[in-house]
Amino acid sequence: MNYVIKDFLKTRLHLETSEEKSNVLNLKKNSSEFLGFSVRAVRKGKTRMGYVAQSNMTKKAKSNAFIKIKEAIKAIQKKPCIETVWHYNTVVMGIQNYYSAATQITNNLSKLTSYLGKTLYNRLKNLRTEAKFSDMTTTLQKRYKGYEPRFYKIREMVFVPIYAQRHKTNLCFSQDICNYTANGRAKIHKTLKAINKNVLSYVMKNFIPNRTIEYNDNRISRFIAQYGRCAVSGIELGFNDWHCHHKNPYHLSKDDSYSNLIVLHEGVHRLVHLKDIDKIKSLLNALQLNNKQKEKLNELRKQCKNDTI
Repeated sequence: MNYVIKDFLKTRLHLETSEEKSNVLNLKKNSSEFLGFSVRAVRKGKTRMGYVAQSNMTKKAKSNAFIKIKEAIKAIQKKPCIETVWHYNTVVMGIQNYYSAATQITNNLSKLTSYLGKTLYNRLKNLRTEAKFSDMTTTLQKRYKGYEPRFYKIREMVFVPIYAQRHKTNLCFSQDICNYTANGRAKIHKTLKAINKNVLSYVMKNFIPNRTIEYNDNRISRFIAQYGRCAVSGIELGFNDWHCHHKNPYHLSKDDSYSNLIVLHEGVHRLVHLKDIDKIKSLLNALQLNNKQKEKLNELRKQCKNDTI
């Protein structure tokens, strides 16, 4: 790094710099790497300044993605079942989600597809069967609408296409966010509704084998939509203290759709189904639900043909 810049950062801004990680680059000639992204300035048409930012996955990121997906394919070969294909899909979608900010993400993933296509064919050719787009769950159909690869499946679980990810523009800082207006404060609170990443990762990776693919898919969607909180009590949920409840009982409706599912704390879920008055009172004392929460609870009990409490 240039000595003058280094001195300025240290004396004026009191910032320490690392010789290994800190560089001054001309982005028109060289690319800069940060958090798995490689960024450089490229000339483009009649843009205001004549240049735009072009971002790619770094070589290391591509290599790591290749290894992760290949390991997932090997796991499917060893144990060809819904759970391993589910894991493969979560790995692929995780890579797609993270690197979707790269402008060249589709090209980067297309190259990965060409490299991994042989691996998929050689290792799984006798295990997988051809599938249709309609074989995907509703959630996956929405995500991959418009793409027309050759779909494959193992035991009704369809493989998601690796290349199928478009660039997503990262939104800039919103000037509406502030502490002094109702809308501004609402936006601040909305951004604070973050889900515990470890819990979400656990939920996504743990496929419930005795349930349908649609149920597993919509269970995750519902958990995310509720920001990892109980729909009745609002309690933040952990790894194993919650259940995904069918509003209309499954044994009657056989309905695993998103609209029929709701995520509840295990205690609340027990209250939905309990009929023993003493046990109900004991749980109510433990959970300390307010009147509004009890109304929500009773709505769920009515749908299950149980008396209100």
